Amino acid sequence: MSVFVAPWWLAGCAAPNDQPSGVVRDASVPPPSTNVTRNQAWRDAEAIASLDPNRLTVIGAGVSMRPIYGENTVLVLQKVPYERLSAGMNVAYRNQHGGVVLHRLIARDARGWRAVGFNNEVEDFERVTPENLLGTVYAAFANADVK
Repeated sequence: MSVFVAPWWLAGCAAPNDQPSGVVRDASVPPPSTNVTRNQAWRDAEAIASLDPNRLTVIGAGVSMRPIYGENTVLVLQKVPYERLSAGMNVAYRNQHGGVVLHRLIARDARGWRAVGFNNEVEDFERVTPENLLGTVYAAFANADVK
């Protein structure tokens, strides 16, 4: 899944991911969702992001993270130290082409963290490193426009 920062009017619906630190969600079960407008979901995500200067609100694009995050899911990313990453975390990183990718960490090796989309058969060629890490998913907001 790629993500992009969108203007306030491209929003989604609220379903925060308040999993305790270190708990990995069952990837086969979609997160809960609420039928709110896209604008309300964006406002909810922005409200959560505003509580910490290390958070950023983005909108997902693509299908690589289905069924957990579909296209148009509103996500709140949290900047975290690279040393705190662990297998199972959903992270955003900037690839060598400048695009932002959101995938799940699977294992660490000498080059960095290996990652893969839930809906991908092959893991990413690039590694998640201290230099390209943008953050982890802190909250996710699904909506009627999520595909």
